[in-house]
Amino acid sequence: MCAVQASPLSKSIQSSSNRSSKATQLVVGRATQGDSFPIFEMMQRALLRPSENEFHIEQERPGYDPSQRIVCRAADQVGAQIVGHVRVIRRKTRLADRIATTLHVDELATAPELRSRGIAAQLLAEVDAELQRCGAECAVYRTDSPDYLARRGWTALSSQTRSHGDPAQILANLQLPVPSRNWEKAASKTSQLSIRLYRQVEFAGLTSLYERRFDDLLGAAVRTQEQWRWLLDRRGFQQLYVAIDGGNKLALDDDSKIVGYAMTGGGQVLETVTAPGREDVATELLRRICGDAMERDQRVIYYHAPAADPLHRAVRSAAPPQRPLSNSTVMVRWRHPLQSLAEHAERFRANLVKAGYPLPCDLGLHVDGEKHSLHFTERSGSLSDGKLGRSFIRLTQNDLVRLLCGDLNVPQALDRGDIFASTKMATDAAAAALKMPSLWFPPLEDASAI
Repeated sequence: MCAVQASPLSKSIQSSSNRSSKATQLVVGRATQGDSFPIFEMMQRALLRPSENEFHIEQERPGYDPSQRIVCRAADQVGAQIVGHVRVIRRKTRLADRIATTLHVDELATAPELRSRGIAAQLLAEVDAELQRCGAECAVYRTDSPDYLARRGWTALSSQTRSHGDPAQILANLQLPVPSRNWEKAASKTSQLSIRLYRQVEFAGLTSLYERRFDDLLGAAVRTQEQWRWLLDRRGFQQLYVAIDGGNKLALDDDSKIVGYAMTGGGQVLETVTAPGREDVATELLRRICGDAMERDQRVIYYHAPAADPLHRAVRSAAPPQRPLSNSTVMVRWRHPLQSLAEHAERFRANLVKAGYPLPCDLGLHVDGEKHSLHFTERSGSLSDGKLGRSFIRLTQNDLVRLLCGDLNVPQALDRGDIFASTKMATDAAAAALKMPSLWFPPLEDASAI
C-alpha cells in the first residue's frame, strides 16, 4: 500500500441541512487500528458483504495496514462516528510489457442515515487523490453498482473476460474441436492427465506454474509466497483442482508435472492457469468442473478468463436463454490516459508496420473536445497536442481507457458508429494501429472468503 500520512489528507465539509452551531461535520481521513470494529459495524448497517470472519481475515493479509482504509467521520459535540468507508489496496500488476502499480478499490459503504450527504462521492475523490499521490497506473473496482461509478468518471469494461453457461451443455460443446490459443510454443501431445483436488504438499508446483505463466496473464497481480499462502488460507474459493501430467502421484522434487490448476467457488471458475503449450489441460479442467457441477445439480457456471481464451466460446454457446449474466462489472479509473497512450505510440507504429500500412502517417485524436495527433514514421511513433489534421477519429475518455485495457475493438467500434472517423485514411490507420493486448483482472483476490 502507498505510504500515507493521516493529517494532510483530511478534509471537512459543513452540513448544509443543519445550520446551527451544533451542525454535524464530515471529516474524511485515514483509519487507525482502533477503527476496525466501528468500520465493521457501519458496513453491516449498510448491508455490505463482509462477514465477521472475512473482515478479520482481511486484516491478516500480507502488508495490511489500517491506513489502507479511508473513512468518513461525522463529528459533533458528542464525538466522531464512522459513517463512510472505502478500502484501497496497492498491487503490482502485469500491464502490457511491464510491471506497474494498480490500486484495487473495494467496500465502498455509507451509513444509511447519511446517504444524502454525498459521503461516497467524497470517499471516491480521496481515491482519486490517492491515485495521483501513488503514481499508480489505474484504479480497479469490481462492483454491482457500475452506474454510480460511471457518473464519477470511472469506465466500465465489457463482459468479454467472463461468460456463463449450463454445465451439461458445456460438456456437450467440449466434445467439439476447440479453437487453439496462439501459444509461442506448439502444443505438446496429450498425455495422461490426472485431475484432482489440491494437496498442501503441491504448493511449490502451484506457485511455480503461476510464475511461469505470469507474463501472459496481463492484469494479474504479482504474488509472493506469503501472499499465496494467505490466499489459500483465506479460502476465497471452494475447490482447487490441479492437473498432473503422467498420473496421480507427484514426486516431491518434480513440481513441473503440475501442468494446470483451476479455482472455483460460488458457481464461478475464478482462475484457470495452465502450462505453456498445454491448452488441452484447460479443456480437461473445465470438463471436470462441469461434471462436478452437474452432480451438485448446479444449472449454471460462470467462467472468468482472459478475453482470448477459446473456452469462452464453448461456455457462451451453452448459455441458458433466460439466465442473466452476473451483474458484477469491472470499473477502471485511469490516472493519465493520454500519457499512457503516448507511451504506447511505438507499439501502434509496430502494428502499422505489421499490417503493411504505408509510413509516414499522422492520425488525429479528438478526445472529449481536446485535440491530439499520433505521428508515425519509419523509425518512431509519438503523440503531440493541439493539432488534429484532416484525418482524425473522435472518441471519448471512456473509449480511450477501454482501448488501453484492450477492451475496445476499434474496427468494430468504427463500424457501429461508436467512434467517428473523418476520412477513410483515419478509418484504416485507426483499425490497423490502435490495438492493445486485453487486460484480465482475476477475481480471486476480490472473492468473498468462505
